[in-house]
Amino acid sequence: MKKVFISVIAVVVLVVGIYFVLNIKPPKPTITIENNTVEVAQGSYCWSGLINVQCVDKISPPDIIKHQELKPVVVSPGAELKIEFNRKPQENTLGAYIWFSNDEIENAPLNDNVLLVPKEKGVYIYSVSAHWEKGSSSYAFVIEVK
Repeated sequence: MKKVFISVIAVVVLVVGIYFVLNIKPPKPTITIENNTVEVAQGSYCWSGLINVQCVDKISPPDIIKHQELKPVVVSPGAELKIEFNRKPQENTLGAYIWFSNDEIENAPLNDNVLLVPKEKGVYIYSVSAHWEKGSSSYAFVIEVK
């Protein structure tokens, strides 16, 4: 009987531990374009765990890209960029934005989690944001249209 009790306690501790490990931060997107995966940096977020809420305010996407030294993925003009999450965001909460500077931001229209990149050559910094039941998060990445 004692072995069964200890086994049950061990399983409960393991399950609770896994829950905390898997739910500490929001899901990170997988962003693909022309068979390439784009490196994504975590932006600001607020996320609720079982017993705590964590809110982290980060610097702007252009500064995140610079600070983390993310290299742009080279893409063709007008290519399709696909944004996917392993945990689906709440409906109509996924948004994308192009950052020209810290003061100049433009909405980047999404259609079924697909974004068409500009046709003009250049380096483009994007941010993506979404909401889930447990909170919200933003991410930054950079591409180069050649």
